Amino acid sequence: MKKFLLFALVAIMAISASAQSTWYAGGQVTFGRTTTELSGVSLKSTQIAVLPELGYNLTDNVAVGAIFGVDYRKTGDSKLTTFDIKPYLRYTYFKSELVNLFMDGGVGFGIGRANGHTAVAYSIGLRPGVALNLSERFSLVAHVGFLGYESGNRPAKHNGVPENWGLNLDSNNLMFGFYYNF
Repeated sequence: MKKFLLFALVAIMAISASAQSTWYAGGQVTFGRTTTELSGVSLKSTQIAVLPELGYNLTDNVAVGAIFGVDYRKTGDSKLTTFDIKPYLRYTYFKSELVNLFMDGGVGFGIGRANGHTAVAYSIGLRPGVALNLSERFSLVAHVGFLGYESGNRPAKHNGVPENWGLNLDSNNLMFGFYYNF
């Protein structure tokens, strides 16, 4: 096992050294809070996510990457924390020195515990984004909205994971982050 890990580390370092400016790393943080009135009772929902990201530019316009992270949701007295992985394929359809516009197509999978049960969340869809290029190495990034399907098993749904099919442009789908290109 140690030899395999050492080989994998050397292979990643060799790829990184031979392909400058093709890898990027960064992440995003999401925070959303909503209040819904139901029959005169206020129901408050909170979502917080910390999502580190690693990607590789295959060409000038196409990249592959993955987001790994933790997603916390609280709706009323129900709480759910999931550990997520979200691989994606990115297509950059507009590129300038200052701004890049792109579309991520991917799938998502999250697993966690909610009230003693295993909760599973999943998604598939498109997420548009914009990158503000501050320099050759640093970019500020924002994603807004989601077009696709997202849901979960019964424990996940009962603890705040939405079931959506279609276009979702609410404030809970706004994510800000940064990238470092190396």
